[in-house]
Amino acid sequence: MATSGGDHLQDMRVSAQQKTTTGPEPAIYAPDSPGSTSDAIRLLDQLRRALAEAQGLLADSEQRAAQEHEFALQLQRAIMPDRVCLVAEDGIDIAVSCRPAKPGDLVAGDWYDVLHLPNGELLLVVGDIAGHGIEAVTGMVTARNALRALAVTGLAPGELIGKLNRAACLLIEGMTGTVVCGLYDPATGILRWARAGHLPPVLIRDGEALVQPMPEGIMLGVDSAAEYEQLAVELHRGDTLLLYTDGIFERRADSITDALADFAAAAVPVDPDLDRHVGRILANVGSDTGDDACLLAVRIR
Repeated sequence: MATSGGDHLQDMRVSAQQKTTTGPEPAIYAPDSPGSTSDAIRLLDQLRRALAEAQGLLADSEQRAAQEHEFALQLQRAIMPDRVCLVAEDGIDIAVSCRPAKPGDLVAGDWYDVLHLPNGELLLVVGDIAGHGIEAVTGMVTARNALRALAVTGLAPGELIGKLNRAACLLIEGMTGTVVCGLYDPATGILRWARAGHLPPVLIRDGEALVQPMPEGIMLGVDSAAEYEQLAVELHRGDTLLLYTDGIFERRADSITDALADFAAAAVPVDPDLDRHVGRILANVGSDTGDDACLLAVRIR
C-alpha cells in the first residue's frame, strides 16, 4: 500500500522520539550536589585531623631533639671547662677554645684534656670523635676517661694511644675518631707525643710557626692491632705549642697542607696574653666544612 510523504515524516518523528525516550539517561556530574559536597567536607576534615597529628608529632620530635641537644651541651661543658687551672710549679700557661661550626649547631665530639699526673708530667690531649649530638659526646666522654685512666699508669704516649685504640675497636661499638696525645715533663722540658689520624702540633718559637713531623698512626677504632709511633721535642722558655682539630681551618677548595700552612702563618707573631693570642688565631683563619673546632695553646714560662 502506498504511503504519502507526510506519513514518512510522521514515522521519522516517531522513530526519533523513541530513540530519545528509550534507554538509560546519561549521568550528570554536579559538583554542588548534596552527596559530593558532604564527601568533600568529610575528606577535608580527615586532612585537617591528619595535619594536626603530623604537627603534634613534629612538635614532639623537635622538643626531644632540643632536650637531647641541651643535655649533650651540659655534659660537654661539665667535662670541658672553658678555662684550665694549673698549679704554679707547672711553669706553663694554658688557653683553650672549643666552638661549634656556627651557633645552634649540634654538639660534636671535639675535645681536649689537660691533666697533672702523679709522676709530675702533664697530659695534653686534643681529639675529635666522629659524629654529632649525644652519641658523639658520649663517645668523647668514654675516650677521655679511658685515656685519663691509662695515663696514670705511666705508659708512654704511643702506648697510651695504642691501648685507647684497642678499647675503641673491641669495647666501644662504632666509635671512630682522631687524637693527638702528649706528655710534657716540666723538669726536663721534654714533650713526648703520638697521634692517631690527627694533624701534628704546631710549635711557635722565635717568631716562626713550625708544623711538627707526622709520626705513623691511623685513626682510632679501625684496626685493633695498630701501632703508634712516638716522637719527642724539647720545649724552651717562651715556646707556644698548639694542639687543634682541623675544623678550625679546613676548606673544601684547598688541600689540607695548604690550609695547615695558613693556620701556622696566622699563629705568628705571638701575643704576650695567651688568651688574646688564641682569639687572634681564630679570627684570622676560617673553615667552610661545617665542622666544629678546638684549639689548645700551651706556653712555656
